[in-house]
Amino acid sequence: MIATSSNQLPFVLFQVKEVIYAVNSENVREIVMLPKVVGIPSLPPEIRGVINLRGKVLHVVDLRVKLGLPSAKAELDGLLQLLKDREQDHHNWLTELDACVREQRPFKLARDPHACKFGLWYDNYQTDNSLLKMVLQKMNQPHQLIHASAGEVLRLAEQGVVQGALEMLSERRNHELAELTKLFGEASLILREQQRELAVVLCYGEKRFAISIDRMEAVERIPEGNIECLAAAMAGQNGKAPWRVGKRNKTNQTILLLDDAFLLSTVAANPIPSALAAMN
Repeated sequence: MIATSSNQLPFVLFQVKEVIYAVNSENVREIVMLPKVVGIPSLPPEIRGVINLRGKVLHVVDLRVKLGLPSAKAELDGLLQLLKDREQDHHNWLTELDACVREQRPFKLARDPHACKFGLWYDNYQTDNSLLKMVLQKMNQPHQLIHASAGEVLRLAEQGVVQGALEMLSERRNHELAELTKLFGEASLILREQQRELAVVLCYGEKRFAISIDRMEAVERIPEGNIECLAAAMAGQNGKAPWRVGKRNKTNQTILLLDDAFLLSTVAANPIPSALAAMN
């Protein structure tokens, strides 16, 4: 269990998703950028694999998965796929508008830029990444112009100016759609580059392993009076983990203290194969 004596060592605080967690610094050996992880078949999903840290082979526990959350990789892959799909939507949108002009049939796709799948996502997505935020803001104008073109193009077609309608479509493809495509690529690149997971290397006696985290927060003391048990009914993992909560002294922010047994349970039950233990 986590010690709560008045002379306790500071806690290492870190972020996973939007929650701040902590472990006693007594068990923390170092914090490093997560090296390349080698996957091992047949291990539970919370063990991502092993890393070679200066000749020492260590388990990597995916703390997100251990906590019942999607892994950072799965979350990133999902967001990248969403951007790819929404980019393709607008290629398909202009292709369908072109076909409707040529075939003289009604255009039934969303004309309102806030009503398409990208617009619905765009209006609700929030990020604290300033570079990503800037790229997303740049998407607004070409996206709106693409959708606005439906009314103009169809009006020309109804007036019999089909060639003029097709030329306008070509212009939208070569300018606004090309710009939007470029920005989708930039957004995807920023998302890939911002995923820089850290690994906290923990040591409990003979057991040494790493846990993946999203962001390092601080190293600070948590007074004994600021720590209390969380009711079992509210605990994660169906109440199996004896969670404790603490309050940061200066900010009064709530943090969750990770229990030793909770962290050790997975690696203790899944030792590293001897062939991998000798890896260097």
